Amino acid sequence: MNIWYTITGGIDPNVAQGLIAWVNGQVYDGQVTKLTLFLSSVGGDIDSAIRIYSFLKGLPIEVEIIGFSQIDSAANTIFLASKNRKALKGCRFFLHEGTFTIGNQTATLHAHEETLTVLRELLNRNVKIISTETQKTESEIAQILKEGKIFNAKEAFDFGIVTEILERLPDSPIKKNCS
Repeated sequence: MNIWYTITGGIDPNVAQGLIAWVNGQVYDGQVTKLTLFLSSVGGDIDSAIRIYSFLKGLPIEVEIIGFSQIDSAANTIFLASKNRKALKGCRFFLHEGTFTIGNQTATLHAHEETLTVLRELLNRNVKIISTETQKTESEIAQILKEGKIFNAKEAFDFGIVTEILERLPDSPIKKNCS
């Protein structure tokens, strides 16, 4: 059985928790063999995106991701979690280094240094994920993220982000008997 899940909007801890809890329940309580994830997002929290990426990569089922409209920032990390990465024609992909929010603006220097260490690690993990999944070097990915780059679906395909461009979204896998 194929299950479908959709993410639209920003990526944050609640989105990660919701997806992981629901998909986990479906996969381990049922007869699920495939997850199709529809994704259109302006991006968001890279830590949450990496959490979703790791979860999807570890699932014991086939994962297919279909991007539509826009895959920005942290959403690219999620999009790369599948070997079957499809994009609707006209979808755009925006890669950039991202912005980081420091939770406690007034803290000791040690606390800020610790936060900076975590933020650098998140950036490094993201670079490694994109590099691994697109077969590009880490230095090439780091430079693209630093400068920021927008790809259309064809350019994303040529770069190795997308594996197939779709003219339209797929039909439901559930067919009704109309006899």
